[in-house]
Amino acid sequence: MPTTRRQWLQQAALSASAFSLPSSLLAFEETRKPVDRIILLNSNENAFGPSKLVAKAMADAAAMSNRYPDDQVPALKEKLANFWKVGKENVLMGAGSSEILGLACLLVSNEKGHVISAEPSYKVWHRQAENYGLQIHTVPLNEKRQLNLPNMISLIAKDTRMLYVCNPNNPTGLALEYESMRQQVLEASKKCMVLVDEAYTEFANIPSMASDAANNPNIIVAKTFSKIYGLAGARVGYAISHPDTIKKLAAFQPWPDVAVSMVTAAAASAAIDDQAFVKSCRERTAANRDYCGKCFSSLGLEYLPSQTSFMLFDISGIKGDFSEQMIARNIFVQYRDHFNGKWCRVSMGTEEEMKAFCAALKSIATT
Repeated sequence: MPTTRRQWLQQAALSASAFSLPSSLLAFEETRKPVDRIILLNSNENAFGPSKLVAKAMADAAAMSNRYPDDQVPALKEKLANFWKVGKENVLMGAGSSEILGLACLLVSNEKGHVISAEPSYKVWHRQAENYGLQIHTVPLNEKRQLNLPNMISLIAKDTRMLYVCNPNNPTGLALEYESMRQQVLEASKKCMVLVDEAYTEFANIPSMASDAANNPNIIVAKTFSKIYGLAGARVGYAISHPDTIKKLAAFQPWPDVAVSMVTAAAASAAIDDQAFVKSCRERTAANRDYCGKCFSSLGLEYLPSQTSFMLFDISGIKGDFSEQMIARNIFVQYRDHFNGKWCRVSMGTEEEMKAFCAALKSIATT
């Protein structure tokens, strides 16, 4: 039995190689089931996706992969622009929103300074920012374990190059009240660049700051198809910002929108059209959160009332190495040191997977 996520993925790839591309994609509901019942709940991937419509679009587009997507990418950008009621000139495609975060760091690093972020919050981009010469200043969450935007904004100084706002926040899963957050971001943008990471807004069903970003050169909204659209492996995301800012970001790519392939353009385009799938994922994920919340409560484990595709709960009182005990039961999760204790961030999988997770948790917590 594989003991690491990478080993499992290698095993899964070998199993998938037995299928031709179109058949494996079109029969996705059958072929995507975990090999040997391995359950991956550690990377906030969408266990329900991609949708069947998206899988078919990808299979159809694969036959055209010998051509550059010179027509498909502009068409995708126009579709995204119409969806968010902005202009095509307000959109830049990237390899997931991760590339957008990196481009934003590169943009603001032309002068030495620092970036302000919350703690805990999404931080994979920190290393890249530091490699560009930026320092990271972190601000603890407030007493409700939400982003403390007032404190973050109060620290903006002459050498502040960017404010990072992840809403809903990762790893807590909590979102700020939208209009209050929006007004604070607009105020902060008068002083520095503000990067708003909206990776999980669709799960929380809250508005986007897309229209504000489209008219403000100091706001960049980062969006992704990796989460609710179920395309983490396709690596497709985008930025929404003022045309001048988009041009500056694009200048760091070999050519604008270079990361999008024929297949990923087709996937993203079909995903936008399939809002019924988005609604289904949002509802099923919310039901799974409720199920897990009842499990945590029954075991006396503190947890945060997430609005996203994951939940954060306190495992400080559980004996032994929690991850290793879960792996022994073929379940991958992760935990970190937060709030003076150990907290596990568990991604929401299918209903069957969450039942297996809760059964394993009960076994471990009551031992």
